[in-house]
Amino acid sequence: MRHANLRSHCDRVSVGGQGRGLMNRMFRGMMSASLALMVPLAPAIAAPAALQAAPSMTTPTGSVRTHDGLVALYQQARKDVDFTVRNHVPDVSEAAMAARQQAAQRAVAQIGAIDDKAWPIPQRADLMLALAEMRGVDFEHRVLRPWARDPSWWSTLDLGWGPKVKTAFSPPKLPITDAAAKATFAAQLRATPTILANARLTLTDARGDLIDLGIMHHDIETRVYGRMARDLAKHHPELVGPARAAEKASSDFAAWLRAEKPRVKQHAGIGVADFDWYIKNVMLMPWTFAELKALGEREWERSMAFLALEEHEHKATPMPAPVTSLEGFEALRREADEDLLRFLKERRIMTVPDWLTVPPPEGPYVMPANQDPAVPGPFDAPIDRNFFREAEDRDPRSLRAHNLPGHIFDSAYRKRDTRPIRGDERLGFIDSGRLEGWAFYLEEMLLQSGWLDDRPKAREIHYVLQANRGARLKAELLAQANEWTFDQALESLSGRTPRWMEKTDDTAIYDMALYLRQPGLGLNYYFGKVQLEQLLAEERLAKGDDFDLTKFHDRFIQSGIIPIALIRWEMTGKDDQVRTMR
Repeated sequence: MRHANLRSHCDRVSVGGQGRGLMNRMFRGMMSASLALMVPLAPAIAAPAALQAAPSMTTPTGSVRTHDGLVALYQQARKDVDFTVRNHVPDVSEAAMAARQQAAQRAVAQIGAIDDKAWPIPQRADLMLALAEMRGVDFEHRVLRPWARDPSWWSTLDLGWGPKVKTAFSPPKLPITDAAAKATFAAQLRATPTILANARLTLTDARGDLIDLGIMHHDIETRVYGRMARDLAKHHPELVGPARAAEKASSDFAAWLRAEKPRVKQHAGIGVADFDWYIKNVMLMPWTFAELKALGEREWERSMAFLALEEHEHKATPMPAPVTSLEGFEALRREADEDLLRFLKERRIMTVPDWLTVPPPEGPYVMPANQDPAVPGPFDAPIDRNFFREAEDRDPRSLRAHNLPGHIFDSAYRKRDTRPIRGDERLGFIDSGRLEGWAFYLEEMLLQSGWLDDRPKAREIHYVLQANRGARLKAELLAQANEWTFDQALESLSGRTPRWMEKTDDTAIYDMALYLRQPGLGLNYYFGKVQLEQLLAEERLAKGDDFDLTKFHDRFIQSGIIPIALIRWEMTGKDDQVRTMR
């Protein structure tokens, strides 16, 4: 039996419940489909280096003087840069895309012109957050241009986490009893051939590595549409035709990509200069490409060294056998969650609110590729475990530290954060350094706090996981620098992960695909953690014997889900990092 209850997560996709096999895969189009509905498309645009392409818009200085004025400006800008959709087809016409970029550039100029020197630091941090977000939209047009470079952006189904076209939708649970929902679903199916026909015209700068990923992604999407058509025959036979048309459009799009592959450049990175600009001015991280590379190698070496020490110390202790059933898996996870909440409260690591409790069963982590209808369920024999399954099926404690006080807590906290600007979910994933940095920090922080003292093999598993995250860093950096192809980066990632990862591992493929498509995402785990450790060190030194870990963590959390450089500014008053980013 296949279990599929999708939960968004940057490391992997959680699957539990029955019937929603999913995946973040994308795109292939039919030129012949509904051409009368086709949106005019933008011509190819050369991507100038970000360092040479700062917006040149002018705006009256002093037009915004208060935080309320900033909020109004930001909220209007968010509306202006939203993608327009007509009849469930995204508008990527030349006029629409030019208007979106101009709106982002106008907002950058207006926000940058605000004199906020007399504002309190939290309000100034909001300004930096709004500025970084709008810079990110402009950078998307000037450099990333996923609609022209990345076939996976043209996903018609929302099958997982990652950048995709706004109109991607999740396969609905059948039967659909609501008439309006059924009509919307029918319209989405009928729009699919048009969307994929537009994608063919818009992908004017596709790269070989991204085409390979697009083929893989859309082959899965094709099979999902095929399963959808079979299921619709039982419940809504009148929708089988549109589902089959969507299936054919996806299949034809994949065939078109295969034909295009020999004619394009292979490398898909954005280059070092643009990468440096993006990391500093959008992600708000205080390091250059070269510094990230050096720090990353040191972090990987440290993880491998500590793993070697743990392995030596406990040679005689066997590694736990992985569970072989969903029931065994859920029991293992529930035990870890209960123990983790108890430990957090007893040790006063952080304030644990009443609403943070053991979550309901979620099922094991499964990569998007495992959600392919052609792939057996997670516990169907013979069990084929990906890297994270190998770890969690044996002892889930490190990954539960990542998730329960990490992502699950953050998700619930964000819903409760009503502050304008910082309470919003960020565009362009610029909050991922905070999200993943905090979650990854929790893994080692809890190990060092003693949570795994009586579980030596759990400590080994922790360092295997940590080394894997360290191995991502060089792979992502050199792929973005165009020194390595996707295949070379994948070889490095799998080869430098000390256990449970082959080059064909679904985790390895998914991670590298995501980090090639969206610069910085793989780096955010480690370097968000490094930023948090830097802040912890500074606060401990400043407060001396009065330092309180509970208060430190609570204050960090209360700053909200924003880049850690801004949190550091608020907590310490130090602007040495952020003033170089303005």
